[in-house]
Amino acid sequence: MQLALAPMQDVTDLAFMRVLHRLGSLPDVLVTPYFRSTPTTCAMAEHNLRCIDENETGLPILAQLAGSDAAALVRDAAALLERPGVSGINLNAGCPSPLVNRHGAGAGLLRELPRFREVLLALRQMLPQGKFSVKTRLGWESAEEEFPALLHLLEEAHPDAVMLHARTRRQLYGGRPAMNYVQQAVQQLACPVLANGDICTPQEAAACLHHTGAAGLMIGRGAVRNPYLFRQLRGEPPPSREEMQRYYALLLEETGRILGPHRTEKGHCNRMKKYLAFCYPDFSPEQEYALRRCTSTAEMLRLLSLPARV
Repeated sequence: MQLALAPMQDVTDLAFMRVLHRLGSLPDVLVTPYFRSTPTTCAMAEHNLRCIDENETGLPILAQLAGSDAAALVRDAAALLERPGVSGINLNAGCPSPLVNRHGAGAGLLRELPRFREVLLALRQMLPQGKFSVKTRLGWESAEEEFPALLHLLEEAHPDAVMLHARTRRQLYGGRPAMNYVQQAVQQLACPVLANGDICTPQEAAACLHHTGAAGLMIGRGAVRNPYLFRQLRGEPPPSREEMQRYYALLLEETGRILGPHRTEKGHCNRMKKYLAFCYPDFSPEQEYALRRCTSTAEMLRLLSLPARV
């Protein structure tokens, strides 16, 4: 079973990767948040480059690209692949952000399959074997109507791995992931397929792998809520309350290390809330309310040490 950290813009960043490392709960491969690639803009965003250049985990790192122009994506893939630490390129065909989709990138590629085909074949032609993977959804509107054609494109492009979020773009993050389509991809594609979507517990992971036959799992939101999940999937026990408190403290420390003198204390708290939003179900309503409005790092740490929801 291969485990990958799903890319989440402004969440699964260098600070979070460092926290996973310090907690001893790492996946097998890391994927950066996406580098935006356009014909006029080189995609070398500094905060994403730090995930590569300052990464201390020792793990393979896939640099993810989002774009819809084949020539620009090839240009930026070549530049990223030259950086020490980059083990491969991952194409983003799953991001549901309207801003990204408006320009045909992310899941927007799934609305225009001829362009998606052009992008896939161009990247496959220039990337060495073992260096090209694709993260995609099941389609734009309807998996039943669109997924067969999408699967055919993936077969033609021969990526080295596919990470499949088992929802359409229309679903965003709602509804149940349709893992039967992951099973179909596993049966039809020659490359390993990793399942993605609402995998938050070892039980859900085991059920997904049993049902789909996937080679592994890509986990994002579940790992932010419980960073010990990768450790649990290798047979370790669930985290104690004290371990979860250590997680919050390390996250506060590592985000501060990244922000340095460039962010006020209130700004530091606001940055923390991007992670904590995925943890709110574990807090009491009063605790969540106070955390949402917190502007002091000391007070935030105090609130995070209070008993969780019963």
